[in-house]
Order: sequence, then structure tokens, then C-alpha cells
Amino acid sequence: MDPVEATRTILVVEDNVLMRKLFVRCLEESGHAVAEATDARAVLDMMRELRPDLVVMDIVMPNLSGVELIQQIRADGGLAATPVLAVTNLATPADKRRLVEAGFDGHVSKPIKPREFQAVVAGFLKTSADQDS
Repeated sequence: MDPVEATRTILVVEDNVLMRKLFVRCLEESGHAVAEATDARAVLDMMRELRPDLVVMDIVMPNLSGVELIQQIRADGGLAATPVLAVTNLATPADKRRLVEAGFDGHVSKPIKPREFQAVVAGFLKTSADQDS
């Protein structure tokens, strides 16, 4: 079986319940196992336990921003290589550049379109699988 076709584990970090449900539904429809976090403070422990293949993370969250969290992830040797996809309303080229400079591997702009979101995730998982080979 192609590694991209195998069930992959994706951690969704989103405090908005409706957005989180949309992400989960899209990812489960694509055959992925999905874990959910509503508070950025729990993410590092969840990542250590789950070892997700990809993290889909909102940028604006209570208690800890996505930018602060990505810095913590990249500083942790055991988690640093995990691909992290930012989900944001910020869509200018300068915003996108700042996200990459902060440590994100890519981004999806809100509001998301389910099929486009699924395609972006599939691309990240394929790229990740190719780099692991």
C-alpha cells in the first residue's frame, strides 16, 4: 500500500467548535485518524503521545497563539520535524511569509473549502512520506 494511502494520524488544534468539526469531518472522510485539541497548552503533550503525521493548527487561540506554539514545537527535538499546517484568516503574501518564517510548513486560508483543504493535506502527507523514504 502507498504510504500516503495508509491511515495517517492528524492532530487538529482549533478552539472554534464549528471549524474543528469541519476539519475533523474533512480529514475523516479522507480516511485519516484525527485527534483534537481545543487549547494550545495541551498540544505538546498530545504530540509526544500520538506522534501525529501532521498538525493542522489555528493561529489565533486563547492562552497561547499558534506562532508561540510553533516556536515551542520547533524547539523540541522530538517534535521539531513534525509538519505543521497553519489555518488562518491572514492571507497577504507578507502574512504567509511570516508564517513560514515562524516555522510553519504551509498554510490554509479561512474560510476553507473542504475539497481544497483535503487536497492540501494530501499534498503535505505525500511530501512528508517522500521525505521519509
